[in-house]
Amino acid sequence: MTKSVLFICTGNTCRSFMAEQLLRHHAQKHKLEVDVASAGLAAFPGDTATEHALEVLGEVGIDGGEHRSRRVHLHLLKQYDLILPMTLSHKEQLVTLAPELAGRVFLLKEFAERVNRRKDPVKSVEKDYGISDPFGQSLDVYRQSLDEIDRAVQALVEYLLEGGGTMKIAVGADHGGFLVKQAVIEHLKEQGYDLEDFGTDSEASCDYPDIAHEVAGAVAAGQFKLGILICGTGIGMSIAANKVPGIRAALCGDSYSARMARGHNDSNVLCLGARVTGLGPMLDIVDAYVEGSFSGGRHGKRVDKIEKL
Repeated sequence: MTKSVLFICTGNTCRSFMAEQLLRHHAQKHKLEVDVASAGLAAFPGDTATEHALEVLGEVGIDGGEHRSRRVHLHLLKQYDLILPMTLSHKEQLVTLAPELAGRVFLLKEFAERVNRRKDPVKSVEKDYGISDPFGQSLDVYRQSLDEIDRAVQALVEYLLEGGGTMKIAVGADHGGFLVKQAVIEHLKEQGYDLEDFGTDSEASCDYPDIAHEVAGAVAAGQFKLGILICGTGIGMSIAANKVPGIRAALCGDSYSARMARGHNDSNVLCLGARVTGLGPMLDIVDAYVEGSFSGGRHGKRVDKIEKL
């Protein structure tokens, strides 16, 4: 299991610094325990981050003013489970410095793509997923770099929340969604997801707020990455689930809405209506939702504002 992450760039004042701050920010939001740091292969120890890097992080609510750069050395590398450089050149230098640690070193965007495609992230790929250095360039270039890094960091967060392995999903339904729930569970199990069924266990009448509270509470507590709730229309489940702090439940009737719920709203509970959506389209919605990931960037700032309401 990955418990520590080290980001690497050249000077440790732009890219690796921003990646470190973004992962710390998201880890705190998701109550994720992970040791995070950054360093530079050619860093001047004690340098502050660049003004533009500090400014773009500030725009998404992150204060990195206390950062001081440090230089890569072998002892530092050995302390981390996962080492994520920004460019192929960085990766090659790291592997030359510590060939025995080659199995821990992956390009940040390479690792993110493997996670997003649900491939084994420890397998190398023949492609340069480099993140360009914004040093000395405009504020807009820094914003673009931050968005690029944040998308990759979001995938890393997904991986860490899943325990470095299979995504855990909590599923629940009332009597109106019982039969569909069974089909959804079977569909996701066939894809290798780790599921827990929170009921109900029959078509006997029950109260949807009770099921919604159990599933939403488990997701909010960090026991599961996502939740799926099903009732007749999905409306009652979504209203009830959104009463639980930390939950962003989305009622989705099509695949596009499901992708946007994850990508733009960082939704963590999907609500479905068994009496208004057919089983085939519903399974497509479920697939789009669980395969999605949060885009971060400007959307992260907006989600943070939701959390503060």
